[in-house]
Amino acid sequence: MHVKSLLAITIAFWSLTSCNEPAQSEGMQELKAQYDFAVKDTAAITKIIIRDKQPSEVVLQRTIDGWKVGDGYAVRHDAMEVLLETVSEVMLKNFVAKSAVPAVNQRMEVYGKWVEIYQGDQLVKSYIVGTETPDMLGTYFKMVGSDLPFSVYIQGFNGYLTTRFFTEESMWRNRTIYGVPAANIDFLEMNVPGAEGYSWRIQKQDSDSIWTLSSSDGQLVPVENYRALEATVASIRTLKYEGAIIPTDNIYAKKDSIFGAVPAFSLSVQTHSGDRLTTRAFYKKPEGILVGEDGLPHQWDPDRFYAELPDGRMALIQRYAWRNLMKAPWEFE
Repeated sequence: MHVKSLLAITIAFWSLTSCNEPAQSEGMQELKAQYDFAVKDTAAITKIIIRDKQPSEVVLQRTIDGWKVGDGYAVRHDAMEVLLETVSEVMLKNFVAKSAVPAVNQRMEVYGKWVEIYQGDQLVKSYIVGTETPDMLGTYFKMVGSDLPFSVYIQGFNGYLTTRFFTEESMWRNRTIYGVPAANIDFLEMNVPGAEGYSWRIQKQDSDSIWTLSSSDGQLVPVENYRALEATVASIRTLKYEGAIIPTDNIYAKKDSIFGAVPAFSLSVQTHSGDRLTTRAFYKKPEGILVGEDGLPHQWDPDRFYAELPDGRMALIQRYAWRNLMKAPWEFE
């Protein structure tokens, strides 16, 4: 519909002017269709496409094995859950003042996220997610093909929704690093370089499926607490990184120099299928000044590292998540 006629309908709605009742009802229904963004039946959603003007695009596809992104990578459950909640519960908060419409539309054209929602092969919603409203409690949404933006929100949530519609594939991917169950692992190999470093290998003995620990010289290390080895191997399946570092992050520009440094440690996982999956960790400068128990400032962040993941991506990892793996050989004894 032409913007002038649609604006006329909106003005009529706002001012509640008297008019022919059937015509008013028809106009109200037409206006309501412009802000009916919600898809209540999220179980029927099969695909969501989000893109922006960069250009950047992400395609989220429902499969029998769950939601996938890119070349079949599992999607983060938490991010997908929030997105589905958003598309099902978004509702009208306010109309946009006529005088503000041009400025809002201009910002949406530059900063907006184009969203397409499919149920099967049918495109059921196509709208633009814009920036936050001045009070930071709403978000501008607009149907594709419409000239009227609307302020929307989710009941009970104080904030804006733009950040839930991101187009960086790495941020959608499940943060599991290896995802390999113990039954599919031949051995783990940890290497900590430097004069005070160490290395070890936890390997399965094919004859009896018992894990053994050996040091850098290949000598077996006696282990009284065998469950410690089992726990270390089992942790590989669920080991996660904290967050992906993407090209828009400032530190990404230093990726090559960081990866060219001597790593703090590296961990390799050898699978039954012959794949060797290696993560390398690198020291990270602390944010601000961190003082240790000795009263001296830390040169490096004691809790986090930069990491080169097995697929070459850059990420942050936490020492706590790696606590079962960051052990010297004698700590297993």
